[in-house]
Amino acid sequence: MLRLTLVTLFVSVSLEAITFTEAVERLNKHESVSSVQLKQSAIKEQAVSKGSWGDPVVRLAAKNFPVETLSSSQSPMSGVELTLSQKVPLSSKYSEQEEALKALSQAYHFDAKNRKERLAKALWEAVVFQKKLLGELDILQDNALWVEKILKVSKRIYATGKLSQHALLEIEIRKSEIERDISNKRFEYQQFEEHLHYLIGDVTLEKKSIPWSLLESTSDKVVDYQALSLQTKLQMKQHTVQASKLNYIPDVTLSVGYTKRSDIDNHGDFISASVGFNLPFSDEKDALYEMERKEQLSLQKEYELYERTKKREIAVARQELAKVSQDLTIVTQKMIAFASNSRAITAKAYTTGSATYIELLQSELKLQKILIQKVNLEAQRALQQVALKYIKGEPLYE
Repeated sequence: MLRLTLVTLFVSVSLEAITFTEAVERLNKHESVSSVQLKQSAIKEQAVSKGSWGDPVVRLAAKNFPVETLSSSQSPMSGVELTLSQKVPLSSKYSEQEEALKALSQAYHFDAKNRKERLAKALWEAVVFQKKLLGELDILQDNALWVEKILKVSKRIYATGKLSQHALLEIEIRKSEIERDISNKRFEYQQFEEHLHYLIGDVTLEKKSIPWSLLESTSDKVVDYQALSLQTKLQMKQHTVQASKLNYIPDVTLSVGYTKRSDIDNHGDFISASVGFNLPFSDEKDALYEMERKEQLSLQKEYELYERTKKREIAVARQELAKVSQDLTIVTQKMIAFASNSRAITAKAYTTGSATYIELLQSELKLQKILIQKVNLEAQRALQQVALKYIKGEPLYE
């Protein structure tokens, strides 16, 4: 009856039920992923503008008009000049700047992928904790039924005068403690359900669709998006360093002008041409080059640190996984059987009067503790498996 009530409590008929695969697809639309994807698109467009030479400039000027009359026919130098100018680079620095931003856009693409993987990891953590809570609830409910039976036996013994009222009350208290624990676990379950809603929206995840077998397997399809992001940012810096080197070669501005005159000297209209460029004598270009070079070195160190940290974390995760697996084997193969037999023997002795209620409650509490320890170790093992897959870059979904 208790389990039927529990299932009824956790099933929400008002929400759409989706599979684990569908839940992972929903992570693509999570705000933390979408924000990075939009940033990637913005930088991709910015790359196009950085590779451009810029717009040509058209200038219209009235030249050498007398102040008194503003007449165009009093001086042979008076006229209206139309000038067209265009900045022309003598190096490929704008192409390098464009390639740098394209690389940065690709890095944001990998960052978005990595955010999805982190959300998938969080999704796994939520379902692992929910499974743990359901396992603990099963244990507590079984224990509640067992204590209820013991309470009935105790009441019969109490009626014969062979059990004190204090002992009967202690068993009642133990029953109430289990009921309280069940209530708390239900609230914890709902809290993790709310966390799932944060990740995948207001839907219900079909628990049967969770690919638990995936955690037990290894995959050769390893993709470390965080490493790819750092590598691509390094490529970006290589382009920006090259662009800052080429920045020493100035751009030239080519101008062509046409002056419309009144032709009072019979020489017709004028045309003109000019070339202009900056002299690279300031410290600005030196400082920019040094800044880009130092940032490149900084990113290189960051990438090397990431790779070294990753190796350490993989080794630690593997050791922790082995430790938890060993503990789980001992609990499953030895401790549970010992504690179950101990409780059964103590219960039988209690009914015959050769064991006290204290010994009975101690044996019951000991078995519950070991069973819950098993569920917790199973959850720890699953979490370590998820963490190890994420660190290595193995897929967290099918």
